[in-house]
Amino acid sequence: MPYWAPLPDDLSPAHRQLVSRLRALKDELRLTYQEMGRLTHYSHASWERWLNGKRLITHAALTSLLAATRGDDELLRLHAIAADPPHVPAQRATPSAAAAREADPESGATAAGPGPAAREPGPADGKTVAQLPSAVVGFAGREDQLRALEATLTSVAGPVGQVRIAVVTGGGGMGKTSLAVQAAHGIADHFPDGRFFADLGGTDLTPRDPHHVLSGWLRALGREVDPCDDLDELAGRWRSALHGRRALVLLDNAKDAHQVLPLLPAARSCAVLVTSRDWLPGIPAARPMALGPLADGEALDLLAARIGAARVEQDPVAAAELAHLCGGIPLAVQIAAARLTARPSWPVGALGVRLRDERRRLDELKVADLAIRAVFHLSYTGLPKPQEDEAVDPRQAFRLLGLAPKEVGLPAAAALLGRDEESTEAALELLVDAHLVDSPAPGRYRLHDLLRLYAGEQAAEEDDDSDQQAAVRRMTGWYLGGAAAVDRLLLPNGRRPDLPETGPRRPPPVFADVTAALAWCDQERPALVEATRLAARHAVHDVAWMLPVFAGGTFRQCGWYAESLAMIDVGLEAARLLGDRSAEATLFNSRSSLMILAGRLAEAERNLTTSFRIRRDIGDRIGEASTLGNVGALFARQGRWAESKDCQLEVLAMSRALGRRPMEANALSNLGTCADALGDDAEALDYLRASIAIHREVGDIDGEAVALLNMAEVHLHHHRPAESLPLLEEALPVARKAGDRYAQASILGDLGRIKAADRLTVEARALLLQAHALWEELGHHETAAGVRAELDALEPAVG
Repeated sequence: MPYWAPLPDDLSPAHRQLVSRLRALKDELRLTYQEMGRLTHYSHASWERWLNGKRLITHAALTSLLAATRGDDELLRLHAIAADPPHVPAQRATPSAAAAREADPESGATAAGPGPAAREPGPADGKTVAQLPSAVVGFAGREDQLRALEATLTSVAGPVGQVRIAVVTGGGGMGKTSLAVQAAHGIADHFPDGRFFADLGGTDLTPRDPHHVLSGWLRALGREVDPCDDLDELAGRWRSALHGRRALVLLDNAKDAHQVLPLLPAARSCAVLVTSRDWLPGIPAARPMALGPLADGEALDLLAARIGAARVEQDPVAAAELAHLCGGIPLAVQIAAARLTARPSWPVGALGVRLRDERRRLDELKVADLAIRAVFHLSYTGLPKPQEDEAVDPRQAFRLLGLAPKEVGLPAAAALLGRDEESTEAALELLVDAHLVDSPAPGRYRLHDLLRLYAGEQAAEEDDDSDQQAAVRRMTGWYLGGAAAVDRLLLPNGRRPDLPETGPRRPPPVFADVTAALAWCDQERPALVEATRLAARHAVHDVAWMLPVFAGGTFRQCGWYAESLAMIDVGLEAARLLGDRSAEATLFNSRSSLMILAGRLAEAERNLTTSFRIRRDIGDRIGEASTLGNVGALFARQGRWAESKDCQLEVLAMSRALGRRPMEANALSNLGTCADALGDDAEALDYLRASIAIHREVGDIDGEAVALLNMAEVHLHHHRPAESLPLLEEALPVARKAGDRYAQASILGDLGRIKAADRLTVEARALLLQAHALWEELGHHETAAGVRAELDALEPAVG
């Protein structure tokens, strides 16, 4: 006799006797767990759990074992008692004819009788088959999905002969089984003639054979089954047995439609609920339901249901963070809850601190035999190999996506893989079907946070560092090319470094106009920021420092200051690692502009001092002039107008000596502002006229819009609104075309004030509201508050 571990103390007598009889059967036949798995199509790990009393064996597994071993049917009686302790059964009254017709539209019942005479009897002992597993303790969330499943599976509408079928799909760990079992128990009363269950083992190496499932069900119904009966015969007998009956069939973990189709009843009075990682498109008339991550609130509810609301309420902020770090994956929340339950003295936040570290997060989401990494690995290793030499390997595509921004478009993904868009799309769509990748919109792909960590791990294990770096260079280089294309349209006269060469397979984006360029930049904004970090992380340092340079002007005009600053700080470190002092100076100069806009003037001064020193050291005269212009802008922000004017005069002289016409135009525009602040409006207007002429000559529409705005404000400062108005009206469409939201907000505010002074309240309100919205979007909340005060002060008047 082999050594058996003692059974748990909390087993019921029937459960204990059942396990003892199963152990004796295993010993008598000298079966290993692996052999039991092969005989029944259940995993050896499941049999180990069942025969050590860790879980109650499922009815389907038990019937499979009995079919394979000719075991004693007494085991079925013990299982029924263990699953449902004895009680006095309530006798269900025979339904009236009307009730029968309503419950069974196919029965043909009339007022004279309860249904067709051909209706087969139920189980031999008269008991209802009730095989549903126990509902999950601590189930929470998914309320909308539960209602939708109930509506689908209990609907009385639909064609005769068409069974109601719902298919719940989703990635590993999304809680498909928990939802399905919960939904099945919620609607069980609608199906008094039987609730059938089978775990089809779709993710096992040997999924269950429909023949075994049907044999078990028919035996449960009291039918004799010959193992030699073919599948079609069994399926026909199954459909006959359920004809006219109200039965629910729950098929968990289906592999594909071929496995499911023989198990479907044909009666409209029945309903079928299937869970699968596959979409099962081969099941006609099935209603699919795709499960994604839980919302943060639902994840927190699930955590509270598992560890207790009182423990969550002790630190609700930490609990909310923990639920968020689990990424909305129910299994991850379950694992976190199990770890906390085993550590009652831990504060909830202690586990959250451990999950914050991305390098450890997947390691922390493991308890006993549950591990989120193992669930992902099952899906990953189940991906098919490419069928053609030119096809993209979906496993490699998944791995490399772990090196990409959280969401990428198809062109960026193609650049990452170094392949054409058609073959890239085919691989990515396969990943979507496998629930490893989401597609939030056509041509857009996104990895869940935890899956992205897992993909990165697989890339580190299976791909050489040089291959990973090459993939990151291709992708980030593509983003750099896009940012450069936008920059050329918006700021065509800026001095920029030479771009690194790109491969011929993935040319950079091309934009028809400024509107299209800005739309691309807005959509790809998070990806551009992340691409900068990824380039630095993988030592693609030239791209890491160039991305903030080429994106910086656009980001500043659009008001994306925080993102621009984050990119610049990454770029500065990359420039230092390269020893590229010119790149450092450029980035410090760009950083100073952001600091001036943010009012962090001391920091701006330090950035400018560093930039100016480097540029003087390396003999970069054009760079010196650019930095000096920003010094003048800093002085202006500090109200040091005379010193600002001196700086701009020096920039003007340098730009003329260097032949830099765009720089000359900017210096003239700034000199106009200085002269106006110092009280000489005539000199200010002369400077600004000269500036506008040069901006138009070189095609700098953004500079033109700013110079027109500056000229209009000179007139406003000297109480000449009539002269100011046409300049502002001319400047607004130019600023919009250039995409300069800062200039637009200023122009709209000035126009609103002129209309308010003329008591054109309706027009004034509309213009000031637009200005207020733009200032808020740009993050200039104090300026926005001032505009709001002007709006509140408007008097009702005829517009």
